[in-house]
Amino acid sequence: MGHKDIMDEEFVQKDVWVVEDKELVKAFQDPAYFPVIIALQEGPMTVKQITEKYNNIVRKKAIKMDIPKDAFEKMKRSEKTIYRYIKELSELGIVANSGQRLVLGKTATENLFSRVAKVFLMSTKETDWWDEDDGEIIIQRAARIIQATEGIQEIDLNCFSKQMKNLLSIGNKYLFDALNEKYDEVSTILTEGKLEESKKLLSIINIASMLYSEESKKDLLKCYKK
Repeated sequence: MGHKDIMDEEFVQKDVWVVEDKELVKAFQDPAYFPVIIALQEGPMTVKQITEKYNNIVRKKAIKMDIPKDAFEKMKRSEKTIYRYIKELSELGIVANSGQRLVLGKTATENLFSRVAKVFLMSTKETDWWDEDDGEIIIQRAARIIQATEGIQEIDLNCFSKQMKNLLSIGNKYLFDALNEKYDEVSTILTEGKLEESKKLLSIINIASMLYSEESKKDLLKCYKK
């Protein structure tokens, strides 16, 4: 049976939203909410559609992680539960009611929900993994791999850690500065093509921006001797 979507004229979806609020960042990291946010990247959906997408995302994750079938069944969610997630995400301002779906031949309508932005970027002030408890350990392990591979006799782990954090920060800061200076142009490029490509695109931007920082690379070289 066909349908017609009637979008709310007051709903305007942003191209890119830089999320800086700490509580909002936690919502994006919540394993219950995240599949809802991912599902809605395809566009406006009803609760039924979101539920189907949600459980499909969970199923793919279970297969990838080799999770037993009975455990996967517990990960699935009902429409009632998904509606509650949507309501909570709406209260946080991440999701919004964006219109109505009219099923042809019926008088009843279904609410349509959308993400408030096509692309969400987490502010580095809240999500820099290298500032977390295990960040220092991970960076120092990386230093040891470089030391073994390159035949470096001595390496100053504290120096390496400090300089690597500088490089990583440069990579993240580059994009946020670009959005502040040329939002319209940069956000348009970010939302070209499929939205799931954005993560790969951001990784390339981080790498490219770090390569432009010659001074930081020179400082990094000071941390070890061959």
